Amino acid sequence: METHLSPADRLIRIDEVLHISGMSRSALYASIQKGEFPTQVKLSKKSSAWVYSEVLAWIRAKAAQRQPKDD
Repeated sequence: METHLSPADRLIRIDEVLHISGMSRSALYASIQKGEFPTQVKLSKKSSAWVYSEVLAWIRAKAAQRQPKDD
C-alpha cells in the first residue's frame, strides 16, 4: 500500500523551525516544555525534526490570537 504525503507533512529541521517561527532556540525549547509548541519527532539518537504542518498550525493559531486594531 502506497502512502502519499502532502508537502505540509514533511519533516523540517530546527534551523527551518526557528526561521519560520521567528523564535530563538531557547524560546522554542521552553515553549515545547510548556506544551505550547509541537514536539519534535526523534529521527535518531542525535537527530530530531518537526512536522511542518504542525508548525504551520501553531503559526496560524498565534496569528488568530492577535488583538484587532482599534481604528
